[in-house]
Amino acid sequence: MATKGNGKTYQWLLDHKDHDGDYCLIWPFYRNPNGYGQLGYLGEYHYAHRFMCDLVHGSAPSHDHEAAHSCGNGHMGCAHPKHLSWKTRSENLLDCREHGTQARSCNGNKGRLTDEQVMQIRALKGKKTQDEIAFTFGVSPPTIRDIFLGRSHAAPSKIKHWKPEEDEQLAKLLQDGLTHEEIAKVIGRPWKAVSGHAARLGLKSRRGSGGVLLNAVAGQSLRD
Repeated sequence: MATKGNGKTYQWLLDHKDHDGDYCLIWPFYRNPNGYGQLGYLGEYHYAHRFMCDLVHGSAPSHDHEAAHSCGNGHMGCAHPKHLSWKTRSENLLDCREHGTQARSCNGNKGRLTDEQVMQIRALKGKKTQDEIAFTFGVSPPTIRDIFLGRSHAAPSKIKHWKPEEDEQLAKLLQDGLTHEEIAKVIGRPWKAVSGHAARLGLKSRRGSGGVLLNAVAGQSLRD
């Protein structure tokens, strides 16, 4: 939750704005899934490295300027004041090439979300606002909205495909005289799914009690 200006995260930034150590200064509080530090201040959410850059160098020259890391370790939570400066996106990319580091941003590599992150985002629906979720995962609110509406990162298919070992089990149970309803309980599938799949495999039986087998072609392939 965003604080009202007296939180320990903000105080940490003030205490370290004159830091002059040799190594990266790692943000000790919350970091988003892409490794960038975050904090709440006066009811709004901020990136720690960008907030530090603002404290040390003043406001960004424009909305398009980024708080660039000369160390290339922003994704590891570096908030060292002497490692930060305002640069345009193109200038930041040039620095990355010069340092031999992969171009990264607070959105992660090319801003892509992993399947696990998408699942976490869906689980937060109704628990947090879209803006809060977007900030946490380093993406834009429209990206979160598209995920919720199914316009992007479509959910994995819920179709439970039949496995070869299930086909063999189905054939054996039919040969033993079980009905589709009885087989469904054994295999753990709806009886209609059992009936339809048996038909696709060319395996036939009566559905009534007793389950007398009418036809099962010996040696016939069990696959479509």
